[in-house]
Amino acid sequence: MHAIVSGAGVAGLALAGRLARDGWTVEVVERAPSPRTAGYLMDLWGLGYDAAEELGVLAAIERRAESFAELRAVDAAGRVRGRVPIGAIGGAVRGRWLTVLRPQLVEALAESLPEGVRVRYGAQLETVHDDGERVTALLSDGERLEGDVLVGADGIGSRVRRLLWGQDANAVRPIADLLAVAWIGEDPQLAADLGGRVATQVELGRQLLIAPLGATEVSGLAVLRGVPASEARDAIAGMGVLGRRAVRAIRAPYVDRVAQTEVAPWVRGRTVLLGDACGGVSLVAGQGASLALAGAARLAEELAYARHPSDVRAGLDAFERDWRPVVEREQARGRRAAAAFAPATRVELEAQRALWRATAVPGVTQLVARAAGGVTTRA
Repeated sequence: MHAIVSGAGVAGLALAGRLARDGWTVEVVERAPSPRTAGYLMDLWGLGYDAAEELGVLAAIERRAESFAELRAVDAAGRVRGRVPIGAIGGAVRGRWLTVLRPQLVEALAESLPEGVRVRYGAQLETVHDDGERVTALLSDGERLEGDVLVGADGIGSRVRRLLWGQDANAVRPIADLLAVAWIGEDPQLAADLGGRVATQVELGRQLLIAPLGATEVSGLAVLRGVPASEARDAIAGMGVLGRRAVRAIRAPYVDRVAQTEVAPWVRGRTVLLGDACGGVSLVAGQGASLALAGAARLAEELAYARHPSDVRAGLDAFERDWRPVVEREQARGRRAAAAFAPATRVELEAQRALWRATAVPGVTQLVARAAGGVTTRA
């Protein structure tokens, strides 16, 4: 059995590894010329942590995981207004939780691929023919691939979805006019001043998180409401001390509208969409990487029973039937979570600030920890 996977991100590599271990021949096509080095911190917990364990990649991810002592809330002047030990957040999910940079997560998945999995960088699908029995794909470099299944694990702007579904304008749905800016930058002084702690700042229509990465680098994430991409840097700098220091470290940022993808159906012939290509929950949902891993594990499980090409379609249908409700539930949570980011009203802002001020009260720390789980470093 032969699988073609479009996209060498979290979902695509996780699926490729599991299918190969089940005896499939797998070819992965990635349009980027090399593994992407840009990205942001993401949390793995719940379904994602369980899936990493099931897929046999947990140890490789753990070796690359980041560790922080505390989550601190600061104001525009840089004063600490609340704090939560990171251990309290991990305790809220019984320790089955870790934080890792996206490029490091992808590296761990690539390292875990069995021999024989072919990952082709710098190429993309130009045309696809799916006759319900076989899939034929012509690549941008002129190579022709044939497979029993084609998986579009190529993100929110999925090439596979555009080629075969043709409804891209309706598939991507922005959330609450939110803009995300994420980056990894070099700033030894800021990294030292953070001292192993994550700093977060919430203002009206703005939210910023900065985390140290070793001795010289920092990871930044800003969520801005109603701000065009061209004004993002100024908006972050205008938040105060932390914002001004943060923008100095910005390099090669990821900038995009916070959005979800909704597609029906996920399956057409021998082609299936996976991860953000069909069910992106958005950056503010905090479960994107976890759902990518868990969705890949579920799809591979359904295809594991395919011993003949005629079995593939049944496996794809079972995957959508069972996994779609999980994704739709997390998408609904993501839409609700949008109100907690870059608060739109003064009432929402003051409610968040009051919760942080209350961390000095016994028992409230655990409440904030549960609310912050996955918020310190969103997936």
